[in-house]
Amino acid sequence: MKYSLRTEHIELTNQDREKLEDCLNRLEKHIEPPFVTDVTIAHDTHHTHGSVIRCVIMIEHGKKVYRAERSEDTVQNAIDAAYAALKSELSDAHDRRKDHN
Repeated sequence: MKYSLRTEHIELTNQDREKLEDCLNRLEKHIEPPFVTDVTIAHDTHHTHGSVIRCVIMIEHGKKVYRAERSEDTVQNAIDAAYAALKSELSDAHDRRKDHN
């Protein structure tokens, strides 16, 4: 899946990139082309205790926009949480379309 990636205050490892690509490829079966995918991964620097990583995945499909934003303690956990939320949103949208037909 093609996507644009923006990072803020963080460098992604190869494992992080592989995890992101794996999750996005799994999302691809829930939505039909054409669509545009934007991913933002940021290290929130305003927290005083602990590391907080924010992952935002946004898919634009025609006039619809599907978006999930989650914050976790690691990059991979944030990607997993955002993936799960977006998968749920896409599944709900698919079920609504199916109910109307």
